[in-house]
Amino acid sequence: MFNRLLPRILALLVAPLCLFTAWITDLTAAPPADTYAAQSSENFGLFEAIPRYQGVTTDGKAWYYSWNYGLQKTDLQNNLLVSRFIAIPLEFLRNGNNHIGDISYYDGKIYAPLEDGSAYLHPYILLFDAETLAYTGVSYALPQELHLEGVPWVAVDGARGVAYTAEWHDAAVLNVFSLTDFSLVRTQPLSQPLDRIQGAEIGPDGLLYCAADTKGAHTIWAVNPEDGAVAKVFDRVLDDAVEAEGITVLPMADGSFLHCTETGASRVNVVFKHYALPG
Repeated sequence: MFNRLLPRILALLVAPLCLFTAWITDLTAAPPADTYAAQSSENFGLFEAIPRYQGVTTDGKAWYYSWNYGLQKTDLQNNLLVSRFIAIPLEFLRNGNNHIGDISYYDGKIYAPLEDGSAYLHPYILLFDAETLAYTGVSYALPQELHLEGVPWVAVDGARGVAYTAEWHDAAVLNVFSLTDFSLVRTQPLSQPLDRIQGAEIGPDGLLYCAADTKGAHTIWAVNPEDGAVAKVFDRVLDDAVEAEGITVLPMADGSFLHCTETGASRVNVVFKHYALPG
């Protein structure tokens, strides 16, 4: 009897593995010919994926990742250096804040956008020490009227002494804040609305690169923060179950320039992709 049952037992054990393998294949499959392909990618599963499924930034020597409640730091080979699975301070958790979005590095600090979804009444920027990922005690409350659907990302522009945020749906302007005290400097009109931007980062060319989670295209946009001019860089056509998340900028030896986190529907698989600029 055992010999007759063995094939059935093996089938039950193997089936979930096959489904999981197929799922990873969907996330990493080669894109259609009319889209721009990554130079390379890394796959994170299960416990590696959860702390890395939101944002990403870099200081040129390490990657910094975020998930809803925490932060993680790795070297450029993605070996773990520091992890704070719960990084949101208790006072903000008590306030209903439950979501860290796409982060940004500047001058030894991680700038983390914090929101209280789905109420979206208390948007903040919190600063964390880049060495230890400990909260520095510095926080800035953002104007709620400029963040009606939260604050999904922040991008620090150290050269200009400012930081940027925008609305998540159909953003018509770029919010520009002083790095000194996060007072609003201006709202810069955009040449076209940007929808579902999940992450953004300033490049060495002074352009703001934005990653959109628009189904069917998952476009990477470039914005000139000086005049608000918007230009498409390329499309990443991903499976609709995949959520495009954070983006950072770092020129690498293999020619890659933009580095993006792309997350599976259940948050237990993340692909970290490295894109060169077209041409």
